[in-house]
Amino acid sequence: MSALEKFKDWGLTFYKPEGEQVRIPSDITVIGSEELGELFTRLTAWTDYINSQLTMAQLEERAALKKKDFTETTMLIKRVGSQAKGERITAIKAEVSINPEIVQLDNDYEEKYAYRKLVEMLLTNHERDLSWLAVKLHVVQTILGETYNGIHKRDVHRYAH
Repeated sequence: MSALEKFKDWGLTFYKPEGEQVRIPSDITVIGSEELGELFTRLTAWTDYINSQLTMAQLEERAALKKKDFTETTMLIKRVGSQAKGERITAIKAEVSINPEIVQLDNDYEEKYAYRKLVEMLLTNHERDLSWLAVKLHVVQTILGETYNGIHKRDVHRYAH
């Protein structure tokens, strides 16, 4: 049973955010603060989702490696016997390593490893974008706050006299 199937059995689901993955505009100054906040929220949702995908990929990769190792060890034990020594064991290990079942399990593991690496890269990119966007959002909110407070203070001062 895959990690995803186990999660579903446990009642855990990981919902993919609606819409396409977030792309940050090359010129962020062309969007308003509300749109910037929405972009931040969507990017956060995608980052959370990709993080869940990374966890599942790690679990799937580990399960594939354990299955390959177990099958390989079982085959070795069956083939070696108690009398095998030295060169004989090396030859049997080589035989087992080219067994079609082991080759298939190894390929499955390598595929899961590659997928995990790609998801890690995607998560790293999203986390970087999220950090960058959080800073930009903070700067915009600070500027808007200062502008609002400056106008408000000036108006209060004008009407107070």
